[in-house]
Amino acid sequence: MRKDGKIMRILAAALGVALGTTMLVASPAVAAEQIAHNCDGDQAGDQILRCANVEMSSAGVFNAHARVADRASGNNYSVQVVEVRLQYNSNGTWLNLRDEFPADSWASEQDVERTTSWSCGSSARKLVRAQAYVQWLRSGSVGGDWVTTPSVYVCPRS
Repeated sequence: MRKDGKIMRILAAALGVALGTTMLVASPAVAAEQIAHNCDGDQAGDQILRCANVEMSSAGVFNAHARVADRASGNNYSVQVVEVRLQYNSNGTWLNLRDEFPADSWASEQDVERTTSWSCGSSARKLVRAQAYVQWLRSGSVGGDWVTTPSVYVCPRS
């Protein structure tokens, strides 16, 4: 009987370790790492903040991220991300790896959008960048601008 009790304790401990491991695996992933970043409009007096990022969500997996915001000291603009691209350079020409056109809707303070993820897989080293077109609206007048990150090599990341 004593031997059966010891086996039950070992099984219970093993089950606890297995459940703990499962919970660790199921926990939320860490935030994406920005590997290229550019914000326009972050100087004093600018009304609209426009940002683009190349993000690495996990090893070898990338997306483009865009954000446009009416600054707190701004003039109450509505804003929207119109297009966001993850691009790569091929012989001097920028081509799209991923291209998203979010729903045409104005946000009162900030709009944030991402492309779907792109994985290196067995790809050779690539020079990539993020590019986004954003707009702002105030009193019926619409403005817009492209924001682009510096380029960065990925696959494998160096």
